[in-house]
Amino acid sequence: MSKRPFIVSLGLLLSLISAGALYAEDGDHDFKARRGTVRCGGSNFLRLSGTEVQFATYLFRNFSSTTPITVERLLFFDATGSVLFDSNSSGFPPFTNGVLGPVDQELDPNQSAQLDTVPLLPFLPETQRPIQLEISWSAPERVLPLDVTTIRLARQRDPVTFLQGPERSRDHSDCKTISLRR
Repeated sequence: MSKRPFIVSLGLLLSLISAGALYAEDGDHDFKARRGTVRCGGSNFLRLSGTEVQFATYLFRNFSSTTPITVERLLFFDATGSVLFDSNSSGFPPFTNGVLGPVDQELDPNQSAQLDTVPLLPFLPETQRPIQLEISWSAPERVLPLDVTTIRLARQRDPVTFLQGPERSRDHSDCKTISLRR
């Protein structure tokens, strides 16, 4: 008597069991939440005798098609851990593209907002950089977490007029969600 039908049947049974376990696990990885905190890196400084500015642009994205996300607080830290800016005490800043600002902290469904460090933070000496940004957010129902990306830019800068010139370099990195509350 051949063992082949038994082995095939056993293999099929084990495949079904493991596929069921994998499918059941998908529900355990529900990343939706009502509140969260995101951390980003960045920089804000002058170099080459003020002829180059290096700064960060933060892109905020709400991936929900139905639910707004409120950006509750922005907290910038320097390299030593000292607070550079706290929106709770300094007020909510205007965003570069005007989507968020002092009178509107709500990122509507599918909206994206951009925040630059140059108008907001001082240019830092080497001992105070790089920086970190902590973003606290909330939503009225569970949503995909607020997505934030840091773009670090270096641009030519006129040290007399302070006007920015051509871009010299660019790098981007995803920010890290450090807490979610369902």
